Amino acid sequence: MEYQLTKEICPVNETLLDGTKEQPIDIELNLPDYCPDIERILKCRVSPGITGRNISGDMLEINGNALISLYYLDSRKQAIRLCEHTSPFSCSFPVKSPSADAISSVRLRTEYINCRAVSPRRADIHGAFSVIVSVTAGREQEYFTEIVGDDIRQRRRTETVSRLCGSSQQQFSVTEVLDIGQGRGMPESILRSELSVSCDSVKALTDKLMINGEVVLRILYITDLETGAQDTMTFNVPFSQVLDAKGVTDSTVNEVKLEVMNYSAALKSEYDENSTLVTLDARLCACVTACEDMEISIIEDAYSTEYNIDLSYRQYKLTRLAALLNSSAYAEAQLSTGDSSITQILDLWCEQVSCISVYENDSFSVRGKLSCCMFALDNEGVPFYIERPVEFSASPEIPADLINPTSSADVSVKGVSFRITGDNTIDIKAELRISGAVYDNIRLKGVDSAEAAEDNCRQKDKAAALTLYYADEGESLWDIARAYCTSTEAIMLENEMTDDVITARGMILIPM
Repeated sequence: MEYQLTKEICPVNETLLDGTKEQPIDIELNLPDYCPDIERILKCRVSPGITGRNISGDMLEINGNALISLYYLDSRKQAIRLCEHTSPFSCSFPVKSPSADAISSVRLRTEYINCRAVSPRRADIHGAFSVIVSVTAGREQEYFTEIVGDDIRQRRRTETVSRLCGSSQQQFSVTEVLDIGQGRGMPESILRSELSVSCDSVKALTDKLMINGEVVLRILYITDLETGAQDTMTFNVPFSQVLDAKGVTDSTVNEVKLEVMNYSAALKSEYDENSTLVTLDARLCACVTACEDMEISIIEDAYSTEYNIDLSYRQYKLTRLAALLNSSAYAEAQLSTGDSSITQILDLWCEQVSCISVYENDSFSVRGKLSCCMFALDNEGVPFYIERPVEFSASPEIPADLINPTSSADVSVKGVSFRITGDNTIDIKAELRISGAVYDNIRLKGVDSAEAAEDNCRQKDKAAALTLYYADEGESLWDIARAYCTSTEAIMLENEMTDDVITARGMILIPM
């Protein structure tokens, strides 16, 4: 006969896709007529952005543009010049088990870039960047809580897990006109820009989230096209956005991930030579995951007091959202410019942040490396470029009772300060923002089915009401009860015990 099992449901988030595709870059870049000749290449940079992403059927389609920026020293060796080229790209990923409520996360990472000048007017550029994607969707995780039958004894394991209440994705724009202001050099052209985004607060409404955050735009711009004189400016732009987030309530824990899909920063002075205004148009994407704690009880083991039964098992992989990360850390280092002496730093920034989350010896840390990049002047007033790796490690606080934690930690650079300490040394201090979530991974083995042949009865000694048993310290009452066709509750009651594990070697009574 087959025993009936009572089933319950726990909604969970399932990963449908974790994939990476490399996009090659092979360009012959010819300088426009208005660009001066190349004397020496300083840096080549790739800045990919997403213009669209869509899950259609069982495919995730990604479209975007890669901006290739060539920084070089002009033939007079007095100014940093810029030539840019935009190259479109597209790629697709197969998605297993397509779902109507699936959401996608996309990250772009430069793998390498090589550039050489083949003539004063042309450069060959070869490199690659990776499109790293993840697609998740909700599904119902079934588990069994009880085997129905008077002869069945069962042992359950109870755990607190995260119940998925809802997930959603929404794109929105942050558009602003910014003013560099008077008293600084008049902007004539933007050499370099970078944009970062942070989510500072989240307020839950029914099926909606109000998020408050900030985008930080930093630009290096030219104030004199003839001499190449430069200046820098940082703009902090706060924003508020209401997100549609089905399933969100004031009792759910809400993880919000913000991505910069693409952005543009342009000078108004291109049309008005007296303007000090900068227009910012950024396209952001917010991914929301809402969950709450739920206690589940899974049948871990079972036996019958009447029959020899066959059990089958399944492995359950469940998670619990243990902590949301939102903290600051610092990366500090002394950098050497090598043989190049330094008299002035024109621009210093950090990019290409990589990190891993490590949990060892009951301690959680986020470790990684970032590239510190710098344009500077040597003692002859000639611009040069250096790039140095800087390592960092931080230990955000998380709960202490985790079993197997993993983290989706993301590290971004909030700002960088520096100080020239010698002819060829600089001290730098980068302020980092750590965001994301820590999940505790719970692995359970539970009973999936139970069957017994009615003619396969267990052999029991019915000659006595009690049996004497000499137990060893540490022995489980469950194993003893299974062997003697009784229950742990009966043994504990008969021996006035409160623990289901034998604490001292000795004799116990087993009711039959």
